[in-house]
Amino acid sequence: MKFEEMSLPQEIVQSLQRQHIASPTEVQEKAIPLVLQGTDVIVRSKTGSGKTLAFLIPTFTKLTRTTKGPEALVLTPTRELAVQIFKDARMLDKNIRAAVVYGGVGISPQIDSLRRGVDILIATPGRFLDLMERRAVDLSHVTFAVLDEADRMLDMGFIDDVRRIISTLPKQRQMMLFSATMPQEVVRISQDFMNKPQFLMLGEDEITVNTIAQRCIGVDRKEKFNTLMKILRDERVQKGIVFCNTKTWAETLGNLLFRRGVRAMSLHSGLSQSRRQRVIDDFKQGRFALLVATDVAARGLHIDAVTHVFNYDLPRNPKDYIHRIGRTGRAGNSGNAISFVTTVDEPLLRNIEREINQFIDVQTGTGAHGVRPAPTPPSAVVGDTAPSAVATNAPRSTVVNDDASDLWKGFD
Repeated sequence: MKFEEMSLPQEIVQSLQRQHIASPTEVQEKAIPLVLQGTDVIVRSKTGSGKTLAFLIPTFTKLTRTTKGPEALVLTPTRELAVQIFKDARMLDKNIRAAVVYGGVGISPQIDSLRRGVDILIATPGRFLDLMERRAVDLSHVTFAVLDEADRMLDMGFIDDVRRIISTLPKQRQMMLFSATMPQEVVRISQDFMNKPQFLMLGEDEITVNTIAQRCIGVDRKEKFNTLMKILRDERVQKGIVFCNTKTWAETLGNLLFRRGVRAMSLHSGLSQSRRQRVIDDFKQGRFALLVATDVAARGLHIDAVTHVFNYDLPRNPKDYIHRIGRTGRAGNSGNAISFVTTVDEPLLRNIEREINQFIDVQTGTGAHGVRPAPTPPSAVVGDTAPSAVATNAPRSTVVNDDASDLWKGFD
């Protein structure tokens, strides 16, 4: 099927064609017709499946664009996701009156943008509540409400805020809920606030073993940095993300790598919003090769051609392991996921193995090794694969550069 066969406005089809997007993804093909019919939808779809356009396209098609207050409200858990949705909205329709609001920046310019009139408002829950308390946003015309990354909002403690926001919206509205997983509390929201929703269960986030080579390396905590440097040199990493569990260590590690000649920068919640957005944009544009991040970057960011993901620290939540390594091996490309495991990390590793239904062999040092499938039922999210199917085969380039300073002009 092509987008031009879906009874969409010609302007939207042409905008998609300018981005070389001709055919809908599975989630878009199934969700868009339902939303156009006025049906509430609950969509479980894995990260990177195209769900943003799945709600933007039909919403834009149905907007009247005649009110000053927003007709559409999109709630999303992080500033980065909010900005990404805003960019997608402007890509789809450069004339749309879109506003994006999030914390960490001044609220006055955001209030001014709302006063000028807006068709669609994209917001994080905390900042949106601030605007509500200031009576700075008119919700009386909201006819479309989207909860994006609902499970992530639950994980981050926003679920009560989300409930409070939804309860203030007009009763006559259409709701769309998108989530990579479907925990019980998310289901309860649908029961409490949605009108006979249609469920689209298109698969939870899963590890695509055919495209991601998983490796686990047993190291002493003090040897993590040297081990990382050796892998960067030996494998000539082209574009990678290193995940840390704390913003302090993400900042420290980024600085250490840069001082050793690696084109690296850090991304975490301790940076100003403008700085964070600049780091994301520069990484996408290839101005540096290694992003050292906390889990703020693990979900929702559209970063192409990531060849390697490193778990410098194993995630405390096993689902975050899936979200992290899902940053590589996208769109059919090969990728590598390398995790450092200390003796105190072994319980975390066991939890990850239970989550993905696989045993992961741990080797000492930096030698490659395979992932062997666990003896699990056929319903396991990860399919069977032989160790040889997980050989390291990512594209090779370099992240270490003796003249890195030339690549850092403008980063002061």
